[in-house]
Amino acid sequence: MRILHLSDAGLPDWRVEKAAATGLKDGHEVYFAGDVRANIKSSIFSEIYPIHWSSWSMVGTFYLWQRIKKQIANLLKIVNPDIVHAHNIASARIASELGLPLVFDNHEFFKVYSKVIVENRNIALDQKQRSLLRVILRSLALSFLNSQTISVWTKWEDQLVSKYPTLTVSDQIAEDLKRNSNSNKVFVVPNFPMKFESENFIDPIPHKKISTVYSVAENKNIRTTNRDVSNLTAVFDKKQVGRLTIIGWEAEAKGQVRATGFLSRKEMFKEMSHHSIGIIPWKKHWSHKYVSPNKAYEYAHAGLFVGVTSDMVPVIKNLGENCMTFEDYDDLESKLRYFSQNLEELHHKRIKIFKFAHDNLIWEKHEHNIFDAYKKA
Repeated sequence: MRILHLSDAGLPDWRVEKAAATGLKDGHEVYFAGDVRANIKSSIFSEIYPIHWSSWSMVGTFYLWQRIKKQIANLLKIVNPDIVHAHNIASARIASELGLPLVFDNHEFFKVYSKVIVENRNIALDQKQRSLLRVILRSLALSFLNSQTISVWTKWEDQLVSKYPTLTVSDQIAEDLKRNSNSNKVFVVPNFPMKFESENFIDPIPHKKISTVYSVAENKNIRTTNRDVSNLTAVFDKKQVGRLTIIGWEAEAKGQVRATGFLSRKEMFKEMSHHSIGIIPWKKHWSHKYVSPNKAYEYAHAGLFVGVTSDMVPVIKNLGENCMTFEDYDDLESKLRYFSQNLEELHHKRIKIFKFAHDNLIWEKHEHNIFDAYKKA
């Protein structure tokens, strides 16, 4: 079978690549088409094809939408796929309009995610050093784009889920999708690591001092409402709670905080293994009951005890007692101080979560749901 992974985002995207690797392992030919902005090489895909998306095309703006649709229609003549595995909302919508056998991989809950996108766009609106006319025009354009994002994505999501087999990342999202779209073709494939990524890891070793890590893909200067970590570093400044290492940020070491810059996945796991606790320190936000970031499960595979804000329901459900929760940064500081004084207890928790993750938090335990979705298509 020839499977085209169609995405309105680019590579690298580890969920896309894991899904493709699953198909390749089962003997299928896999291809990728998406917003490729760099020379991406892959041992998974037979071919990678560029599709140039924009914020306006992703909400169905007529001319831009038709241009993307034409690119994909021409691509189909080359690939001639038996099935399209469409990642996210716009790619799935175009595949639907083209009448293709389709599985919709819903990386986000777009009814929720669209509202988060709008919140963050409004924060990012920079009116400094602009003429009044430009400010007005940009504000009007952004207002229209925001209204389109929420209304169009919500409508498309309901239509797609009601018609096509749908993959999603958590039980919480799956339950809402089934209820909103009256569908029984929703399958859960969590954002867990693949088995090979950590099969050679050794059991966590005891640490003489507590050390915390935060893995992040975003630029630290981009403020977002749903991933707000403002004043996080203050928790570690002269608080006697050990050091914080931030994977992904570009910054010089300062006091108790250091940043690694971008790391490959192999380098990332190696760095994580040197630490005691992995945190997702996003301040509480109304959308968190639907989020299930893969970094929580990467921490667990690397043998870190995991700490998350108490409103991250999917993560807490997946990790159970292998997870500590905190209400705010004062609470986080208190719990880090406790473990800094109880290192033996922390080591036992790290061993426990390490074994739990390697036995349970594995992509391969859920990849049968991808094939079940393909059969429904």
